[in-house]
Amino acid sequence: MIRSIKWGTGANLGIFANPHQACGRRLTVTGVEKRLGVPHATFYRNYPQPIAWFKSQLAGRHRPATVPKTGTRSDDEANRLRRENSDLRTLVRIYAEAIRQLTVDKAALEDEPQALSGVTGLTERRLHDADIGQT
Repeated sequence: MIRSIKWGTGANLGIFANPHQACGRRLTVTGVEKRLGVPHATFYRNYPQPIAWFKSQLAGRHRPATVPKTGTRSDDEANRLRRENSDLRTLVRIYAEAIRQLTVDKAALEDEPQALSGVTGLTERRLHDADIGQT
């Protein structure tokens, strides 16, 4: 059942006159709809004055999300980020060289026991078989 409510004009909007009085919180469209037992679409369609009041309240609260920084702060931060980026690139080069050297060392360590035990690698075997087949 939808209640028939007459809204006043201007500051005389019934429960909108002192929105913090009843519950101590900020008044919301959803809260008013629940309190009145009115569906959302019906509230928007039949009660334009409270909707206008809510929109005026929102307009007063809008502020930029971030405060623009001064020129020197952003320049200092950009310079710091450039230095950090350069340092990170240097570290990546150092680590890449260390990985390359470890790969070479690992290959040498693997080849040494194979050579001592007389194991022939597949590549050497194929090359040897190819030489025999050509002569």
